[in-house]
Amino acid sequence: MRLRSPLTHSIATIAIGLSGMAATACSSAEPTASAAPAARVDVPVITVTASDVESVLQLSGTLTPHARVGVKSTLPGTLSRVTVEIGDRVRVGQVLATLDRRELDAQVDAAAASVGVAVAALESAEAGLANALLERDRAQNLFDKGAVPRQRLDAAETLHRSAAAQRDLARANLAQAEASRRRSQEVQRDATITSPINGVIVERNFDPGSLISPGTERPIVVVADLSVLKLEAGVSELEAGRLRVGMPARLTIQARPGETFEGRLAAIAPEVDVRNRHFAVEVRMTNRTGTLLSGMYGVAVIPLARAERALAVPSAAITTRDGKRVVLKITGDTVAASPITEGLTNGSLVEVTQGLAAGDVVLADAGRDVAAGTKVNPIPVR
Repeated sequence: MRLRSPLTHSIATIAIGLSGMAATACSSAEPTASAAPAARVDVPVITVTASDVESVLQLSGTLTPHARVGVKSTLPGTLSRVTVEIGDRVRVGQVLATLDRRELDAQVDAAAASVGVAVAALESAEAGLANALLERDRAQNLFDKGAVPRQRLDAAETLHRSAAAQRDLARANLAQAEASRRRSQEVQRDATITSPINGVIVERNFDPGSLISPGTERPIVVVADLSVLKLEAGVSELEAGRLRVGMPARLTIQARPGETFEGRLAAIAPEVDVRNRHFAVEVRMTNRTGTLLSGMYGVAVIPLARAERALAVPSAAITTRDGKRVVLKITGDTVAASPITEGLTNGSLVEVTQGLAAGDVVLADAGRDVAAGTKVNPIPVR
């Protein structure tokens, strides 16, 4: 038997190791199995359908009465009565309060007495004038016959002119006395404070015994006509150009959820407010049942235009990409940006005049970060 030398054994061991390493390298160079497909993105989608789209202008504000009057006294004095309470309904001319009239009544009585004195003075002056006229005629007759000198006739004529002047003065004094009486009667009437409009008492600021002066800032009571309420707001120049007096309006009131009230655009200011570049507009509505109150918050919607059975999508389904208005349309399972042309909008729904067809599927939220070409799993939104 032939024995191997130690050197030969070492070379054989190295050769075997190198052979194993080569086998390992060849094994690692073989192609690996194919990678798993990427997961799809779940996205909410809607199907484009035909809907009625109405373009509207929305105004908001608080309701105020068509007429609201603070009733004050034109005279100084002490309140003797206040005949109404908050919430009372009143009519034109109804007594609301009265001032203490004792001094005013005395002034009326004094004015009436002055008129009596002036009447008596006028009657006396007229009697004197009648007597002076007779004396003048008698002197004229005697003078014509040569029975009296010219001096007698001149004296009679002078007396007549004086009596006529006294009569005219008495008439003027009577007119002055009557004017003073009328004025005192008017002042007396002003002591009775009445309602200038039909309405409801919404404020009462004084009680009997209060001292009132014309300079008092607060009115005695405030009367508001709540049969017609108005909502005032401001609109831009562009919006004002699309409005016309008489356009219908639908109002919703925060305090009356689920109810809609009909109104009309009643006024458009002809001049812009230089402070905010807005035009003031006023929407009025009747309050026949009296359920609406002044100060309630409301929203008025004024229809501007309407498209019947138009293709429409929610406004959230439209976005801007590369300067174009687009929707993210899904064909098969792939997203693609599709340019569109918008029409009318009511704020939540937008008419699409070009770029979509009925039955197209688009992302419900175009603001999602979904790139074109992304594979998606559409989830219909109800």
